[in-house]
Amino acid sequence: LKAAGWEAEILSGDRPEVVQRVGESLGIGGEGECTPETKVARVRELISRRGSHARGRARSHVVMVGDGVNDAAALATADVGIAVHGGSEASLEAADISIQRAGLDPIGELFQTSRKALVRIRVCLGVSLAYNAGAASLAMSGLLSPLGAAVLMPLSSLTVLAIAMCPIGRGN
Repeated sequence: LKAAGWEAEILSGDRPEVVQRVGESLGIGGEGECTPETKVARVRELISRRGSHARGRARSHVVMVGDGVNDAAALATADVGIAVHGGSEASLEAADISIQRAGLDPIGELFQTSRKALVRIRVCLGVSLAYNAGAASLAMSGLLSPLGAAVLMPLSSLTVLAIAMCPIGRGN
């Protein structure tokens, strides 16, 4: 996530020395002995700041990843709450997304897939806009008959659908 330009920190109910060791091994900061209220307050603070992202882009979302009952309120408060494999029922209910595979790799994959999905959405919108603008221009200039426009419209939809249906995965 850091390589992708995301800011990350640990908010944990564990002892501060444990959080510090884990944070150092990951190259991120953290805070230990956090209560559920502390986590919610930090999430709200980040949401209210919405400052610059590490790569100079505006930060658009605050994401909370958690697995425990003490994470549920912060998961619900964040723009996007992600409950991880083995999480408590409360965290699974409060989160927007639930990851069913163990480990942290699925979180990175989630971000990569969502980025690819956004690109795909933009491509579909661009193709649709170009297709419709071209057909409208031809129709308004009299170069395209109503029958021709009626034939092109489902072709436009099928083209966008074909682009959207391509699997999003590694390399796509």
